[in-house]
Amino acid sequence: MKYELWDVVSYGKEEPSAPLTLLHKSDLFEEIYLKFKEVSKTIPCVIFTKPVENKPKIYESPDGGKTIYERDFGNHDQKRKTK
Repeated sequence: MKYELWDVVSYGKEEPSAPLTLLHKSDLFEEIYLKFKEVSKTIPCVIFTKPVENKPKIYESPDGGKTIYERDFGNHDQKRKTK
């Protein structure tokens, strides 16, 4: 499985965030997560992955890595807490 760390941008008030720049890639979630914890202190970012069923997932954390939420790419309504 591949993991990617992207910074995000919102194009307007009340608009969902969208990925902007690929910051880092890895096959190891632990490596991406450590990079995420470092980068998310200064800029908003998300982790992307492509699971076996080829539905990309987004992992985001509004609190700098203490809580992680998973959602399907493009779905801004349903988030599920992931440990």
